[in-house]
Amino acid sequence: MSYPMADPLARCTDVPSILDWLLHRAVDLSQTSFGNVQLMSWTTGYLEIKVQQGFDEGFLRFFERVRIEDGSACARALRNREAIVIEDIMADEEFLSCRKVVSNAGVRAVQSTPIVSSSGALLGVMSTHFASPHQPTRIELRELQHAAQVAANALIHFEARRYSAHDRISRSLVLLGQSQEEIAWADRLLLLSRGLCGRRPIA
Repeated sequence: MSYPMADPLARCTDVPSILDWLLHRAVDLSQTSFGNVQLMSWTTGYLEIKVQQGFDEGFLRFFERVRIEDGSACARALRNREAIVIEDIMADEEFLSCRKVVSNAGVRAVQSTPIVSSSGALLGVMSTHFASPHQPTRIELRELQHAAQVAANALIHFEARRYSAHDRISRSLVLLGQSQEEIAWADRLLLLSRGLCGRRPIA
């Protein structure tokens, strides 16, 4: 696959249209009908679904708010800052707490890619889901990562236009700091849980 030469987000005029573009780009690349985009609220410590395709109310209620230390693919992608692939949810022990609701939604596999800007700001997670066990190719994962970065850059650029140059720099530094602090906090929590329980907790 080759990247489009034209700006894919040229017609996007607000945050919802950027997120819609990312969702549709992701499900097209993954050739699936299931997907969602979550943004991270660093003030509350939750990932929150902003756009989705293919899911029922039970799934959306369950994943309405996802903490960074949870066992879901999206939480793991957030704290590891890298794509997480669960080829078969029935064989993934850490996914146990999510298995029933995800299986009931008709999903058997999932990939989650962090939405990270060129500057390193972590904004959320984009996920695609599959009805049968599935392993995305390296090309698919690379294209998904590129789409997530394009969207992240557009989101930051859109927000930046509302502020002065000084405020843009300040907000960027705050965003970077918040993401790093939250991930460090989750790492400490997980290490403490391993020490107390002898294993990584399942949210």
